Amino acid sequence: MRLPYAPPPNSDELLSSWIERIGLFYGIGYLRARMVLHPTRSANVWGENEDVDSSDDIRRLLISLTGLGERVVPSLLPTSSNGLLEVSARLAYCPACWHEDVERGRAPYIRSHWSFRSSVMCTKHETWLSARTPGSQFGSELNGWAPIWQTDSNWATAAHLTHDPAMRPFVSGFEAKSIVAPTCGWNRADAEFHVMASDKVVLQLVSSPESSSVRTHVRDAIEVARNPRITDLDLRGYRSAEPGWILDRICCLSVATEIRRMILGGEPAFERVRAVLQKDPSAKELLLMCRDQTRRGS
Repeated sequence: MRLPYAPPPNSDELLSSWIERIGLFYGIGYLRARMVLHPTRSANVWGENEDVDSSDDIRRLLISLTGLGERVVPSLLPTSSNGLLEVSARLAYCPACWHEDVERGRAPYIRSHWSFRSSVMCTKHETWLSARTPGSQFGSELNGWAPIWQTDSNWATAAHLTHDPAMRPFVSGFEAKSIVAPTCGWNRADAEFHVMASDKVVLQLVSSPESSSVRTHVRDAIEVARNPRITDLDLRGYRSAEPGWILDRICCLSVATEIRRMILGGEPAFERVRAVLQKDPSAKELLLMCRDQTRRGS
């Protein structure tokens, strides 16, 4: 069987995002489109953290169904990457990117780089990423993005959906404007975040349970508007020891970046984070531990 038409995929699109857009074009949504790929699969085995975006079998089925070639169908996420978030934590998105999609005459879609631990901001639009509320409904952890697209009339129209602003309270888990901007600028902060994401010393110490009080104080310092208190316990099926919720990741990455700058004698990347690290007694202990481990590593 071959589909008579499939919306063209984007070069940086997640496989699951394309599956959903195909489903919406035919009026069946994400989960039913997912069933088309495995029609004999029982609903009760749709698992927590079923990673569609890393499935070579599903990708090959899509190549067969659409008749599009290897180079056109979205690439798979690298399962070997330590920086890849689990499926239940891949909740971030940039509304400005979606507005731009619509302006360019295409449907909003999910960028593949939003699936990584260090991806917490959009340097193109100089903003933190937003994040939808973690889902707890039956089925795959990734139940689709249609509810969010329905909250904006332009997104909904471009995605072949009906505008439904009533969906907003259920999908808004983290607002980008609720966190102060980095002092050092968006591009510099993003570059340092990617460096810290692969750091096996400082970031691990910052992300440890022993440093939770420091992260809490930092979160209180950088929040200018209160977000829902969502934790890793709310990410159903989340099994990683490292924080997955976007606000926690921002806190970890900003603290690690600031500590690295303090060790190297650099200017603040986040002035409010620097202030916490200089005043909080437990933060001073964390700084000493990071400095000691960094010296040993070098």
